[in-house]
Amino acid sequence: MQRPIDTLISLGWKFILLPALAMVQAEEVEPLPRAEPVSAAESADSFRLLNGFRMELLAAEPLVTDPVAMQYDEDGLAYVVEMNDYPYTDTTLDVAWKEQSSASIGRIRILEDTDNDGRFDKSTVFAEGLSWPTGIAFWKGGVFVTATPDVWYLKDTDGDRRADVRRKVLTGFRKFNVQAVMNNLAWGLDHRIYAAGSSNGGDIRSSDESNKPIRMRRSDFRIDPRTEIFEVLSGGARFGNTFDDFGNRFICNIRNPVQHVVLRQRYLARNPHMPVPKGVHDAAPAGDAIEVFRMSPPEPWRVLNAARLASDSSRKSPRSEMTATGYVTSSSGITVYRGAAYPATYYGNAFVCEVAGNLIMRYSLEAKGPTFLATRVVDRQEFIASTDNWCRPVNFVNAPDGTLHVLDMYRETIEHPWSIPDDIKARLDLQSGRDRGRIYRLAPPEYPAGYPTNRQPRLGSATVEKLVIELENPNCWWRETAHRLIFERQDRAAIGPLRALLANSKNPLARLHSLWSLEGMDSLSNADLQVGLTDASPRVREQAVRLAEARLNDSEDLLNRVILLSTDSDIRVRFQVAFSLGEYDGSLSDTVIRALADILANDGGNTWMRIAVLSSLAGQEAELAGKLVHNISFVASAPASAVISALAEIVGARGQQDEINWLFESLESAPEVALPSVVALGTGLRRARKQLDLKNSLVTRLFAQAEQVVADTDAKLDERLSFLELLEFQSLARAEPFLLELLDAREPQHLQTAAIDALGRFSDDRIAPLLLDSYSQLTPTVRTAMIDVLLARSERISPLLNAIEEGRIARVEISAVQRRLLSRNRDEKIRKRIADLFADDAPSPRDEVIAAYQQALELTGDIANGEKVFRRECIGCHRFGKEGHDVGINLATVKNRTASEVLVHVLDPNREVSPNFFEYIVVTNDGRTSTGVIAAETATSITLRQAKGKQKTILRNNIEEIASSDVSLMPEGLEKKITIPEMADLLTFLLELKFE
Repeated sequence: MQRPIDTLISLGWKFILLPALAMVQAEEVEPLPRAEPVSAAESADSFRLLNGFRMELLAAEPLVTDPVAMQYDEDGLAYVVEMNDYPYTDTTLDVAWKEQSSASIGRIRILEDTDNDGRFDKSTVFAEGLSWPTGIAFWKGGVFVTATPDVWYLKDTDGDRRADVRRKVLTGFRKFNVQAVMNNLAWGLDHRIYAAGSSNGGDIRSSDESNKPIRMRRSDFRIDPRTEIFEVLSGGARFGNTFDDFGNRFICNIRNPVQHVVLRQRYLARNPHMPVPKGVHDAAPAGDAIEVFRMSPPEPWRVLNAARLASDSSRKSPRSEMTATGYVTSSSGITVYRGAAYPATYYGNAFVCEVAGNLIMRYSLEAKGPTFLATRVVDRQEFIASTDNWCRPVNFVNAPDGTLHVLDMYRETIEHPWSIPDDIKARLDLQSGRDRGRIYRLAPPEYPAGYPTNRQPRLGSATVEKLVIELENPNCWWRETAHRLIFERQDRAAIGPLRALLANSKNPLARLHSLWSLEGMDSLSNADLQVGLTDASPRVREQAVRLAEARLNDSEDLLNRVILLSTDSDIRVRFQVAFSLGEYDGSLSDTVIRALADILANDGGNTWMRIAVLSSLAGQEAELAGKLVHNISFVASAPASAVISALAEIVGARGQQDEINWLFESLESAPEVALPSVVALGTGLRRARKQLDLKNSLVTRLFAQAEQVVADTDAKLDERLSFLELLEFQSLARAEPFLLELLDAREPQHLQTAAIDALGRFSDDRIAPLLLDSYSQLTPTVRTAMIDVLLARSERISPLLNAIEEGRIARVEISAVQRRLLSRNRDEKIRKRIADLFADDAPSPRDEVIAAYQQALELTGDIANGEKVFRRECIGCHRFGKEGHDVGINLATVKNRTASEVLVHVLDPNREVSPNFFEYIVVTNDGRTSTGVIAAETATSITLRQAKGKQKTILRNNIEEIASSDVSLMPEGLEKKITIPEMADLLTFLLELKFE
C-alpha cells in the first residue's frame, strides 16, 4: 500500500518536497517550498477545457494586476477592479476577527485594445487609493465602486481617462473579513444597482450623515442611481452576484455554489406577523462534501502540512489532504452566461469559480417551481481546470463579443490568512502575486456561422433609435448596455420605437426590455401593460405583473387582468401574482381574496408560494381560510393542514376578535384540519399576549379528545404529540395532571421533552416546583431540556438555584452554556449567586490552561475514545463530516490546522470569533429568553440556530431585547469536563476523521 507521503510525492512535488520534508524532520523551518508561477505567454497552455473550448489571454501583468471585477463601458473600454490590498498590506495589521486597517492601495484601471487585434495593449489607472475594491457599475459617464468601508462615485470629466470627480456616496460598511466584503455591482431590469452584501455588515449612511444609519447584518443591497437611496435586500452570501435574462438573481457562498434569491424583502415586510426563516434557496447541493476535480497538485504548503502529518506512521491524514481531489471551499464569481458565441446548450448556465482548486465549475439551471435546480453539467470532471497552482479564477463578465471573460487574480496563495496554520502562515508570503494578474477570453471551439466576432461597441454615440434596436441583440451585454443608456438619457424619442418593439418583436427579451425601458422613462401606459400581461411568453407576463402592481388601486382593468393570471399555466407567473396582489389597497376585495385562495388551493404545497400569498394578506387571513375550508377537495389534500395552520397563526398574532370568531366558525366544517389550525391559532394568540378561548365549542371538543389521546399509551406517538401541543393552551389546573403523567422514564423521550416544553409555556409560579419535583426520575437528555425551560424565564431561576444549593441537582448538570447565560442575568443578585455557586468551576486564565494542556500534544491519542469525547461535548453544536450539527463552525476546517492550534481554539474559543458565530441573547415580550447563533434573518424574523441542530424563528415584533455577547457560542471552561488524556484522544479523533 502506498504511504500518504508517497502519494503526495507522486503528485508532482517530489523535487521540492523531499528537501522540505527533511527540514521538517530536522526541525528546520526555512525555506518553505514554493510552486513556480507560469509566464503569461505560456499560461493558456496550463488549462484543461472540455468540448474544444480554449482560453485566450487578453491581458496580463503589467497591464493588469489582481483583477476581481470588470465591466465594459458603452464604447468597449474595460474598467477593471484591482484588489491589490488583498488580503492585507501589512502583516502586523492583520488581526483576526478585528476591524482591519490595511493601506488603501486598490485601483480601477482602464484597458484598451488600440490595434483591434482582440487583445488589450493599453492600460491607464483611472483611480487609485481604494480600500478593498470589489465591484463597479456605470452611470452617466462615471462609475459607482464598492470599496469597503465606502461606496464611491468616480468620473473623468476632462477626457484623460483619470477620475477627477471622487465623491463618497455611502459609508459604514464594516472592514472586517477581507473575504466577506460587499461586491459585484450589477444592474437590474428595474434600473437599480444591486450588490452582494456578504456578511461583514455595518451601519450604512450617506457620506454627509444626513440620513439615519441603516443596520445591515448578513444581507445584500441595492442603490437607486438617481437618488442614491440605499435599500437592504435578501441575500448575504460571499463573492458573487448575477442575474439571468428575466431578473432572477443568483449569489454564491464559499460552500454554496449556486443560491437563488427567492423572496424580496419589501414584500415580506408587508406582513410583520408572518415568520419567514430565510429568503434564499440553495439551488445546488451545498456543504463540505461537494467534490471538485482539480488538475493541479496540492499547493506546496498543503503538501508540507500533509507530509508533517503523514511522516508519523501512527497517524492518518484526511483524504482531502492525501490526494489532489478536494472539496468546494471557495465558490465565487457566479455568473449566468447569456451570450450568443457558444452552443445553445450553454446559454443560461451558471459558471462558478472554485478559487482554491484552480478551476471553474459549470451548472445548468432548471426552473423548479418558483425557484431553480442547479446541476453540474459533467459528472466527476470540471469544465475548466488549470495545472497552474497560481491560477486563481475569481470572476467573469459577459463581454461584448458574446463570450465569458475570465478574471484570474493570479496569486501564489489565495486562502484567507485566518484559515492557515499559524506556523505555516509565518513561512508564506500571502502578498506574493500582487504584481500579477490575467484576463482571458473563454473562446468556443468555433463561432456560429456569420458571427460578428470583431464588432466594436460604439453605443456612446448611438442614437436612441439604434439603442432600441440593440434590445433585440442575442448578446446580453448589448441589450443591457442599451437598456441602461436609454434610462440615462431619458430621450422622449425612444418612446415610439419602444412601443413598436413591444408590439412587434418576436423576441421576448426585447419585449421585456421595452416594458422596463418605458417604465424607466415614466412612459409606461396601462395599454402597454395590458400588452405585457397578455404576452405569449410567461416570463414577459411575470414581469408585466410586477410592473402593474403599483397601479392596481387605480385601474380596475389591470387588476382584473392580473387576477386572471392567478390561474396562469406558469407557476412563476402565479408566484408573482401572489406577491403583486398584496399591493392592492388594504381592504382586499372579494375577487382578490378568491384569487389568492385559488393560488393556495393549487400551489399550497409549495412553501415559497404559501409565503407569497401570506405576504399579500392585509388582515384577510381568516376570510381566506374560510374560503379554503369550504373547498372540499382542498381540505382533503396533503397541503391543507399546513396552509390553513399558517393562516390561523397569523390570525392569532393579529389578535382581532372578529377574525378569530370567523376562523372558528369556518373550522367547524373542516374537522380534518381543526386540530393543527387551533394549535396554530393558539400560538399566534400567545404572540399577541392573548389566550385561546377555552369556552369555544370546537376548542372544548378538541381538548377532551386531546386528554384522551395523550393519556393513551397505545396511541401512535405522532398523534399523541399533536394533541399534546394543544394542552399547553388549556388552564394549568386542567393540563397539569396529563402533562406530569408523561414525565416518566417509560414514556418516549420525545413525549417527555414535549411535555416539559408545554409546561414551560405556562407563566404560573408553580411550574418550577412541579418540574423540579420530577427531576430525579428523568434521564439526562430530558433533564437538560427541563433546565433549559427553567432558564427561559427569570422567575424560575431562583428555584433552580435553590435546588442546586440543596443538592437536588448536581452542579455538573448545568452546562457551560447554561452557566454563562445565568452569569449574564440582568438581576445582580442572581449573578452573585451564580458566581458563588460555581466559583470552583470558574474557568482559569486561558494561558494557564493552555500551558497545562500542552501535555496532551505529547500523548498518543485513542481515536475511539476521542469519538466518545466528541459525542459527549461537541456533537451538539459542530458537524464533522456526517457527524453532529451545524451550529458552530464545521470542523472540517481543522484539516489545515495543527494539533496545537486546535487545542488552543478548544480551550480558548473566544480568541478568534467570527461574527457569524457570535452568541445572541433574545428576550421576547412574553418574558422568555433564547440564545443561539443568527442563522438567517428576513424582514419579519430572525432565526436562531441552537445546540443539537434546533432552530427557532422569532418575529421581530415579538423581540423585546436582542444583544450579541460578542463571544463564541462555544463556552470557555471545557478543561473542567475534558481531562488531558481525553484531550489527546479528542485531538486525534478530529485530525484523523476521514470524509466519506
